[in-house]
Order: sequence, then structure tokens, then C-alpha cells
Amino acid sequence: MNVITPALDAQIEMLSLLENAVAAHANVVQVRIEGDGAVIETLATGTVVDAHRLSLSACAELLPAAFRLCDESDDYHYGSSRSARMTGLKAPLPKGLAMVFMHFFPARDGHRHLVARLTYDSDTCCGTCGG
Repeated sequence: MNVITPALDAQIEMLSLLENAVAAHANVVQVRIEGDGAVIETLATGTVVDAHRLSLSACAELLPAAFRLCDESDDYHYGSSRSARMTGLKAPLPKGLAMVFMHFFPARDGHRHLVARLTYDSDTCCGTCGG
């Protein structure tokens, strides 16, 4: 019998968000706190191309799961400020995606809680992300 833990389920959700973002040719996936919930937005050149709501409890599972997918995941505590890179070391990235640079912020109403910047294989690196 296979048992999917909430943490694994949240990691699958994060990878699914990235796959959908790649399909939309997006360059940012962000999570914003909005009242008693969170909103996940996918942006392509600054325009929201997809958005959906998430409960705060699901958000509290999604962000640590996203951090665990990053290369240097060690001691993230939900609600802390951290930055990390996901290069496919722990889980395969969607085809064409070279790296995801993630910025985690404390939860504050009306503010971004996670910003994930997508870098594609065909992008030219400016060097600011450390990639």
C-alpha cells in the first residue's frame, strides 16, 4: 500500500505548478497572502496568466515542500526569509527549465510570501542569481 504524506503531496503540487508555468511560458510563480488565504499567481512578463486560491494551512505545507526541492535545503522554517535554487538536483525540472530561484518571505497580508523566478535553458544569464 502506497501512502502519500502531506509533504510529498505538497512537493508534487509545487512541481505541477512549475510544469503549468512552463506550459504558459511564464517567468514567475508567486504566492501572496490575501486575508485568510493565499493566492498563487503565475506571471508571464508581468501579466498574470493563472491564479488560484489556497488555504493558509495548505500554504504552510507548500512553501517548506518547495524549499526541500531546492539544492541547498537545510534548515528552512516556515515564515522565515530565505533564498534557494532548484536546479533539478532533487527532482527533475520540467523540460526546458534550467533553474528556479526562490525567495521566501515572512507571511504578511497583502505581501508576497514566495517568489519563484524561472530561468529557461535558452535564457542568457546576467549573473545576478548566482546561476
